[in-house]
Amino acid sequence: MIVGHLAPDLDCLTAMWILLRYAFHDAELQFVPAGATLDNQRADSNTQVIHVDTGGGRYDHHQRVSTDLCAAELVRRSYAPHDPILQRMVGYVCAIDNAQARGDQGFFNISALISGYNMLYPHHPQHVVAAMLPNLDAWYEHEARQIRLETAFARRLEFETPWGLGIAMESDDGGSSRLAYGHGAVLYAYRDSRGWMGIAAQSRSNVDLSDIYLDLQQVDRDADWYLHPNKRLLLCGTAKAPPRTVSRLSLSELVQVICGRLPHHQYSRS
Repeated sequence: MIVGHLAPDLDCLTAMWILLRYAFHDAELQFVPAGATLDNQRADSNTQVIHVDTGGGRYDHHQRVSTDLCAAELVRRSYAPHDPILQRMVGYVCAIDNAQARGDQGFFNISALISGYNMLYPHHPQHVVAAMLPNLDAWYEHEARQIRLETAFARRLEFETPWGLGIAMESDDGGSSRLAYGHGAVLYAYRDSRGWMGIAAQSRSNVDLSDIYLDLQQVDRDADWYLHPNKRLLLCGTAKAPPRTVSRLSLSELVQVICGRLPHHQYSRS
């Protein structure tokens, strides 16, 4: 049995999710007022009952003087200490739980989602858990992709364009505007394992990819390239619009086209 507190927050929900995902898949869930324990029994006195984020037991951080701990982190250390994806996720949870990062800043986010679920189900916290489990699974997959992208980004190509620094990267997951723009790029290009490719520029830049699009129509004429109306996005394959014909260009050849160095006859079609 896993026991959390009423109106479970991100920390409590993540701690429960870790236990359900890594150890106790069919565990019964119970909820008590924050700080309390099930049937007022001492936390950890029953090996069949695990309290998280409440009760002062081994998976409750409130009695500890530390700004880098949370209930989810204590559970992670016990049940999945060597999972780097989970470690990253729980790092964010700890930062939010200890007011070191705002969970309500900007657009609608996971903390706002949890708040909404608690408003929908004020008397049924188990419904909140059931609703949030797939969201935490999805977050895990997102963080796994981010780690793969960061590994691929370390092998990036850097090149100069008329507008500033360009970055090209190749990975199973495509590219990352966050990594490229964060590194100072004005424009970035990517290629994924399916041969889907793209070129994108910062939204506030004066980049116009029209000439590159015309060049690609010559050197890669059978590929299904699409120029966005804003002229800063050039794509050959996305999940929203899979290409009828993928590009046969390598990433380095695409960079040469961007830089105007690939002769048209080099990639003529038979």
